[in-house]
Amino acid sequence: MMYPRLKLGRNLLADDGVIFISIDDNEVNNLKKVCDEIFGEENFVAQFNWMKTSTPPSLSKNVRKKLEYVLCFKKLKINGLNGGIIDGGDMPLLNESNDLKVLIFDKNSLNLKIDDGIYKKGKYDRINIKEDFIVKNNSAQNDLVIEGRFKWIQNTLNKEIDKGTIFWVKSKKFAIRYERQDERIKVPSNIISKDECDVGTNEDGKKEILSLFNSHVMDYPKPSSLIKYLINMNVDYDPIILDFFSGSSTTAEAILKLNVQDNKKIKFIMVQLSEQIDKKSEGYKSGYKNIAEIGKERIRRTGEKIKLESDNPNLDIGFKVFKLDSSNLNKWNPDYNDLEQTLINSSENLVHGRTELDLIYEIMLKYGIDLTLAIEEFELKNKKIYSIGFGSLLICLDNNITKEIATEIIKLKEKLSPETTRVVFKDNGFASDSDKTNIKETLKTNNVNEFITI
Repeated sequence: MMYPRLKLGRNLLADDGVIFISIDDNEVNNLKKVCDEIFGEENFVAQFNWMKTSTPPSLSKNVRKKLEYVLCFKKLKINGLNGGIIDGGDMPLLNESNDLKVLIFDKNSLNLKIDDGIYKKGKYDRINIKEDFIVKNNSAQNDLVIEGRFKWIQNTLNKEIDKGTIFWVKSKKFAIRYERQDERIKVPSNIISKDECDVGTNEDGKKEILSLFNSHVMDYPKPSSLIKYLINMNVDYDPIILDFFSGSSTTAEAILKLNVQDNKKIKFIMVQLSEQIDKKSEGYKSGYKNIAEIGKERIRRTGEKIKLESDNPNLDIGFKVFKLDSSNLNKWNPDYNDLEQTLINSSENLVHGRTELDLIYEIMLKYGIDLTLAIEEFELKNKKIYSIGFGSLLICLDNNITKEIATEIIKLKEKLSPETTRVVFKDNGFASDSDKTNIKETLKTNNVNEFITI
C-alpha cells in the first residue's frame, strides 16, 4: 500500500515540494530504500528523530523506545528548511541612558510569550503601559502603546516594522526585544522535541483529542504541533497539503490553526481508508464505526472551536467529503438471456441510487475542474441548469430538453461571461433527435466551445 502512494505522491509534488513520512524503527530502513528508489538518493533531505513520548513503556526487556522517525525527501530543489526563529538572537530595545519616549507597536509585529488577558495601563517594571493591552490566543488584539527609555524613535520603529522586524514580549515586565527578519531563521536540527522546537508528544496528541471529543476516540494520535512544525519547514506561501494516511485528521487541525494564527490560506486534502474501529475501543463506544468518521468529526469540531474563539463570525470552516466509487454512469452490460430488460435498464444512464450532484462531480473530475469551486443552480424554462466556475461548465441533466433551452443557456452564458464554455447534457434527455441537433448548432453559432452528451 505504501509504494503506489509514494509513487503517486512524487508525481503530485510541486518542484519545490517536500514529503514527510513518519515511521517507527522497525521499518525505517526499508522505507529509506523505497524512497531512494522513487525520489532518488540525491533528493534525500533528512531523517528527523521525533521524541514521541515522555513516558515510554517499561515492559520492553531491551530498550524503552522514546523515538519515532520522520523521513524527508524533496522532489527537485528546495532553498533549505526553516527551523523556526532563533531564540536568543534578539536584542533589547531599552537603554537606560536614553530619554523617556512613547512608542506604538503594531499588534501584528508582536510575538508574545505572556498569558492571555487584559493588561491594564500602568507601571510594569521599567515600562509604563499607556493604554489597556489585550492578549487572546497568544496574539495581540490591539496595538501596544508604551513609555520607556528606548533606543529608537517612532519613525525608526515604523521603518523596522515595515522591514518585517519581530518584537518580542517575553514576560510581564514588557521589556521589548527586537529581532530583524534576515537574522531570525535557523536551520533545523534532526531532533524534534519539546525542548528543541516546542513540538509535543503522543501524550499531547491525546490531550487534543480529549479536549475535542471528551473521550480518547483514537490511540496514539500525533500532536498538531508536530504537523505545524513540519509544514512551516518548507512553507512561505499558501500551498495544498496532502496527507495520504490522515488518520484522525491531525494535519487538518494543524492547518486550520496555522491559517488563523499566521493569516494563511493553506488548503488540505485528507485521504483515509474507512478502516473499521475495534468494537472494544473508546471510539466505537462513542459512535464512530471507522477512522474516517473520526477524522471528519475532528475537522468539524476544530473548525467550530476556532470560529468560537475568533472575532470573525463569517470564518470559512467548511470542507467537502468525497468517497471513491465506481462511475455514476451505467455501463453497457447486456444480459443475453433477457435483452428486453437490458434495453429497458439502459434507457436510464444514471446508476440507481446516485444523485445528480454525484454525476456533476464526476464530470468535474474528468475535465480537471477544481472540486472546491462553487456549484450554482439556475431554473430556466422549468429545467435545472448547474453552473460551475462562473459558467465555464454548464450542466443540464433533465429530461424532455427542447431547443428552447439553448436560447436560455446562451442568455446565462452572456450574463456570467466566462472565457470559455462547455455544455453537458444527458444523451437520453432530449425530447427528440432533431432537438438535440438544433441545440448543438445553436450553441455552436453562439461561441459555446464544447457540446457534450453523456
